[in-house]
Amino acid sequence: MKITLITGNSPRHKYLVDKFLEVDCEITWVIEDDEKKIPSKDTSDQTLSKLFDLHFEKRENAENEFFSKNAGSKSKSLINKILEIKPKDLSSSKIDNFFKDQNTDILITYGCHILPKNLLDKVKMNKWNIHGGLSPKYKGTATHFWPTYLLEPEYTGMTIHDITDDIDGGDIIHQTSVKLNKQDGIHDNACRTVKDFSDEFPKFFNKYLKSNLSLKGIPQNKSGKIWTTSMWTPLTLKVIYETFNDKINDYCIKHRKIKTPKLISILDK
Repeated sequence: MKITLITGNSPRHKYLVDKFLEVDCEITWVIEDDEKKIPSKDTSDQTLSKLFDLHFEKRENAENEFFSKNAGSKSKSLINKILEIKPKDLSSSKIDNFFKDQNTDILITYGCHILPKNLLDKVKMNKWNIHGGLSPKYKGTATHFWPTYLLEPEYTGMTIHDITDDIDGGDIIHQTSVKLNKQDGIHDNACRTVKDFSDEFPKFFNKYLKSNLSLKGIPQNKSGKIWTTSMWTPLTLKVIYETFNDKINDYCIKHRKIKTPKLISILDK
């Protein structure tokens, strides 16, 4: 069985690949280096500019704490076939030729841009995307930000689903949600759910590789929302840091009933 992983190059993406080394199959890795990891900053408002810097500094610190700066080094030393690309290369002969040589059975993407159809057609079996959010409630971008902002941090989660033309809307293979810690801030929620997902998913995946069962996902219902990049602005940070001092978990645990997200999985059986 041959698996190709196409991921971003942040610590959270590299950590998942490190954990995927536990999967009993041949792995190739395509790393997309997207230089636009942080939105453009508007410096006209000094208060918002400071909140912007604080927010992304805390994100970097949380990622280094949960995943370490050395995330991915193990994978780079053990995976024989690795291709590093820029977003524009997804439509180039560079990655097209790479795929022709791999004879990929299963493709898993995480944190990369949309793949062209000619690449997807080269995959023999399953084509899955790992989405940092609980679909269908939180589809799109920044979907580890919005649940905490909306005072429902328990909906910070992960979804692995079939790749289709619908944004984060394919049939669901597996979902997990964050284990809330009252001391965690917004970035801790995101990192914790990514880490827990990355730690457990290879174990489920190995079980199903050995079972030879068909991995057919469960269709999503049509409710939910697609969150777009334009919906996020630095103004939202005033709620996180000025109103709640990044202690929304603590507030919610003390002042409202924490819900249990309804998770879907064909693996956790």
